Amino acid sequence: MHILVKANQAQRAALLQKKIPAGVQVYWFEENNHPIADAYFDFLYETEGPAFQHITDKPVFVNAVIPLWKTMPVNFIRFNAWPFFWERSIIELVNQESSVQQTAEKTMQQLNFSFIWCPDMPGMIAARIIAAIINEAYFCLGDGVSTKDEIDTAMRLGTNYILGPFEWAEKIGVSNIVRLLEAMQQQSSQYQVAPLLLESIHTTY
Repeated sequence: MHILVKANQAQRAALLQKKIPAGVQVYWFEENNHPIADAYFDFLYETEGPAFQHITDKPVFVNAVIPLWKTMPVNFIRFNAWPFFWERSIIELVNQESSVQQTAEKTMQQLNFSFIWCPDMPGMIAARIIAAIINEAYFCLGDGVSTKDEIDTAMRLGTNYILGPFEWAEKIGVSNIVRLLEAMQQQSSQYQVAPLLLESIHTTY
């Protein structure tokens, strides 16, 4: 199987860390070099826009944590490659067309990637949960409940999370978390962004 990947250097390294099987040939996307592939991966979809919109007969996996699949071509499959989430053992996917799902599943199996199908909503599953946890932590910080370090330590020790909420925010990117919460807030006011979280985009606390 041949896959064509558009990604920055950090994303390329993260992809290769997943130990691509020997039978899979990875090509890196270049502006003037577009080899034909069996599947396409666009890690830069959210930041640079679609690169493979001309591909209609092959699965196109796009790193689209916030944009919804229903706004995309039918052969596009959303996945989450934000920092931290791509490192997880299970990749979250979104597509609601059964024939495309079948093709995508074959691609995932050939890559030896574990995956789960998710509903078509901003953040899918894991990112929504973690964004909400981070938001509540910033509300607590703003209310003077405790410090960042103490909240991180309490969450790691009390819930056995591998990171505390502020550590997650730093790794994932505060701007990503805010954008996701703002999209979630359009569905429910319970996801109103904590004022200190909004401020932290521009200020270090």
